[in-house]
Amino acid sequence: MDTLLKNARILCEQTQMLSGLSIAYGTPRESEDLLFGCAQRIERRGGAFVPLERPLAQDSLFDLASLTKLFTAVLAMALVERGRLSLDEYVGDVDSRFANLRDVRVGDLLAFRVSLKTPGRIDEAPSREEGLARLFAVEQAPMPAVRVYSDMNAMVAKYILEARTGRALYDALRETILIPAGMAETFARVPDALRSRCVCYNYEHRIERGRYILRCDTPPGAPHDPKALLLSDGGRDLCGHAGLFSTRGDMVRFAQALLRGELISPKSLARIGANATGRPNGDGTYRQYLGMLCFTKHPLQRLSEVPDWMGEGSIGLSGFTGNHLSLEPRLGRFVLFLGNRCHGKVSHITPGVGRAMELAQRRGMSLADRDALREHGAVAEALGFYFDAQGRVVGGASPALRPESLGRGSRAALVAAGTCKAEAILAVCAHHPHRLLALDEGAAQRMVDLLRA
Repeated sequence: MDTLLKNARILCEQTQMLSGLSIAYGTPRESEDLLFGCAQRIERRGGAFVPLERPLAQDSLFDLASLTKLFTAVLAMALVERGRLSLDEYVGDVDSRFANLRDVRVGDLLAFRVSLKTPGRIDEAPSREEGLARLFAVEQAPMPAVRVYSDMNAMVAKYILEARTGRALYDALRETILIPAGMAETFARVPDALRSRCVCYNYEHRIERGRYILRCDTPPGAPHDPKALLLSDGGRDLCGHAGLFSTRGDMVRFAQALLRGELISPKSLARIGANATGRPNGDGTYRQYLGMLCFTKHPLQRLSEVPDWMGEGSIGLSGFTGNHLSLEPRLGRFVLFLGNRCHGKVSHITPGVGRAMELAQRRGMSLADRDALREHGAVAEALGFYFDAQGRVVGGASPALRPESLGRGSRAALVAAGTCKAEAILAVCAHHPHRLLALDEGAAQRMVDLLRA
């Protein structure tokens, strides 16, 4: 427990990757837990952030995000066991609204053996009605070589389960999972009287191609996931991929009930955790190892969502908000991690990279200031900062963050294209040597030529 407390302090205080976390681990009958940090640290008043510390409590309600998918998978297998659903049925036959999925089997949908795409991004739809229209227009897409995991499969699965139960998804979950497991504090729509217990996920910062985004649309009880926020109708229509809220105590009950075989049989749980997609591609990459709406054990631990001590057939699933649940049915063990990586944090960075003088002129910088940048050897710009060829910051200022703070609890990728930007890309990479880089072939070849020169 001392090591666990030390690591919690590192995550919440030293690196500040999380504002707080609640951990539990155990067996089908016993568990240990740890609570550390805050449910909320800041509040926005009059356009400014002010401190407002609210500590985590034993009964704090967490946004489960993608952990919701495991509930969807368990309900599906419960219906299979009861003869109310067949994995060999076709999606379009079960729900005719999915006209483009008439040749997709339910089992392939759940196991990510089919890739799906919608005619437009659901989270960018102007209304809930348009978002639903895009979802029902979903169709098959070419199977990716590496990244197979997607929200789409669970989003479609929701309607299959509702068609076979004749009930709304949350009501079906209550009957099949929540009530049998004794989970009285797991909600799709958090009651008004309990919203003060919700962990705060508001004030997430995102930097996307020069745009500084502050999310202020997730008050207590609202799902952080943008698609669930749009489609769930305030929690009245739970999505299959995200939207549940729960306490650590309830999630422990869920894990233990699964390990005891009280919700579905051990055979069905094993089927959820069986690898359905993963394989080496022969070029050093791997297609993701996935089971039914979850991750399974990967042969390379650095690519695995499952702890290294867990074996084949283990189940792992993470939620964007900072959660993780792993189950090892063979050993009868579980690990639960409920954190908050969104509140007041920079969670996603996709900076564009440009040529310094071009961007300085485009942004209206004075001739004198441009001359000063040129004298300092500026060749690149990213996130409002100007870099020389060695990656040193030689000018500029960002309203959101200092460049050295990149990577602290955030996901970053550098995006650039064009042969003319090769020198600029190399300069920014010199400052951030471990960032994910997305570029076109022309820029890549010119970068190779410059490095060889």
